Parts: sequence; C-alpha cells; structure tokens
Amino acid sequence: MTKESQFFSEMPDDLYFGPVFDEEEVEAVSQVIRSLRITQLTSNVVEEFEEAFAGYVGAQEAIAVNSGTASLQTVLAALGIGPGDEVIVPAFTFIGTVGPVMQQQATPVFADIDPKTFCLSVEDVARKITPKTKAIMPVDLFGHPADLDPIQELADSHGLAMIEDACQSHGAKYKDVRLGSLARATCFSFQETKNMTTGEGGMITTDDPELAAACRQIRHQGEESWGVIRRVGYNYRMTALQAAIGKVQLRKLDSFNDIRRQNAAIYTEMLSDLKLQLPEEEPYAWSVFHVYSLLIPTRLTDRRDEIVDALLKKRVPAAVAYPSPLYTSPVFEHLTGPFDCPVTEDISSRVITLPTAQSISEPIAERIGVITYDVLKSYLA
Repeated sequence: MTKESQFFSEMPDDLYFGPVFDEEEVEAVSQVIRSLRITQLTSNVVEEFEEAFAGYVGAQEAIAVNSGTASLQTVLAALGIGPGDEVIVPAFTFIGTVGPVMQQQATPVFADIDPKTFCLSVEDVARKITPKTKAIMPVDLFGHPADLDPIQELADSHGLAMIEDACQSHGAKYKDVRLGSLARATCFSFQETKNMTTGEGGMITTDDPELAAACRQIRHQGEESWGVIRRVGYNYRMTALQAAIGKVQLRKLDSFNDIRRQNAAIYTEMLSDLKLQLPEEEPYAWSVFHVYSLLIPTRLTDRRDEIVDALLKKRVPAAVAYPSPLYTSPVFEHLTGPFDCPVTEDISSRVITLPTAQSISEPIAERIGVITYDVLKSYLA
C-alpha cells in the first residue's frame, strides 16, 4: 500500500472530522441516564458545568443554553435590544451571529473586517455608529480573537454594549487573558464541530450579575419564580445529558486546542513557500485555530471553487468559509446599501479553509498539507 493510498484509507468516507469522545463522555452520560434526572430542572449537572466553565474563562457568571445562536439572542433580549435599534456586526461571519439581531427585530449594520485577522474593523465600526446603535458584536473568527480593547473603548465612548461572539474560540486568549470575561457578555457555541462540544449547546459568560439573572429568566420562559413571569422568554435550556458531556470536554479543551494549533503549524510549514496569505497570530492574540484559513492570489479568484473541487477530489476536506459577504443573502434584501465592505468582498472571494479538528492526527495533517501544497502549486505555476 502506498503512503497516499494509506492516507486515503484513514480518511472518513464523507471527509468529515468530528468530535473526539472516549469512555469518559459515555460514562458521564450514562450516569445522568441512570439517575433519571436528565433536564436542567431536575438535575444539578448543568449548574456544575456552568461553574466549571465560568472558572475556566475567569468570569463571575456562566449561563448554559441550547445553542450559540440562543446565547446571542438571549443577551440581546436581556439588554432590551429590539425594534428600532441597530447592532453593528461583521460582514464576514456565519448567519448565527446576525440571525439573533433580526430575531429581536433590530437592524444589523454590517461593518468591514481587518484584512489580516478577518475580524471586525474598529475603524469601520466607528464610521457606522448612528444614534440608533445599541451594541457592537465582534466575532473572534476562526479561533483568532478580535482586537477587543479598541472596540470596547469605542463602545464605552458611545454608551454601547460590546457583545462578543466567541462561538469559534473556546480557550483563545486576548493579551494573555482567556476570552470570556472581557466583554459585557461573551457567547460560546458547543456545536459538534467546535473546539469542544456538547452536540448542540451554548454558554453566556459575564461579570454582570443583573445581566446574568435576566439571561437565566429568558432561557426559562421568562420566569422569575414559579408562576411569576417577569418578561418574554424562551425554552433555551441545556439538558443534563449535554452538560455531562460538556464537563468532560472542558477538561480536555486545552489538549484539543494544542492539537488544532499543531495541525495549523503543520499546514503553515507545508505551504509557507507558496505565494499565499497564511493565517498569523497578532501580537495580542493566542489563536485556537477553529479552522485554518488561507487566501489565494487575486488572479485566481475566478478559479477558487475549481481549486476547492480539485482538493476534494484528492480527498482533502477543503471548504470555503465564507463564500460571500453575509449581506448578499436574500434575507437581507430589505436592508438598504451600499454596504461598503471592500475587504470582506475581497476576502470572501479568495478564502479557502482546511480543517484542524482534534480528530485529525499528525500524519493525516501532514498528508493534507502535502496534497494541498501540490494542488495549489499547480495553480500558482
């Protein structure tokens, strides 16, 4: 068997690298099932997970919910953001960042991104603040923290809330501090592709006890106490089964992030002599490389999808995140442009992503790097 055919034989049929579980997760879930107390209302496992996660990120409060999207909407609702309000969001992100703004019947205002980090541009945010703006929502994209201090300073100077979307950045650090205690509220996702998972799920962290109390009411139908409904709420509770997985995954998160960083370093080593823009860490950042993003030269923009298809045919699980500015989606047709996000327009036309998941062994990462190098070199020649 050749090295390449051996590599292919180790690849999953659908080119998908999922989460890493072992008997610890199985036993944790089994204990909850045997207890017959499987919901947040009857078990203390969710509270234990919240306490462990708050301790890990250095926040005073953590509120578990059933998705990253729910975490963002819960915070927006707790802050009273709704019709007539504007929230500034990056144009280069997943719909899960912006959907909650629209669910609250507020208006998303798309700002451009930094050409190196792909995170929110503070300069463009400053240009797009209006009297209707109520919050700024930076995204720590692909595991790399946004430059939070200048965004926070801008928010403070205008009396705005900074709501941090760290759904791809569990364990990442900004100026040597883990994300989770630096914004008014920070939101995480535990979907199965994330650096740690509960299958689906999310978490809000904050140092504001009043905000935390409001978030807890909103995730549980707006109920303040039995039969007393304080506000409009939702059923956004996390199950004890999910929290049991989360407690185990949290203990493994640092080792998972080490694997992702190692895989990213392998790709960088393999691809560094090609004429590409490869991801780098800013001096303030410690990235957890949720994915590995690279940019092809502008002259190859029209062939980007062809390159991705060529990689897929070689059984390299390449992807495009994200293929176009979010504001080009039909759901935003009612918003008036122009949106004036030239960096986003450029990046989304040239970006290719490679997986870094903790389920990717070093030999497989090396083979992904080798084959990616060969394919890209043929197009760059």
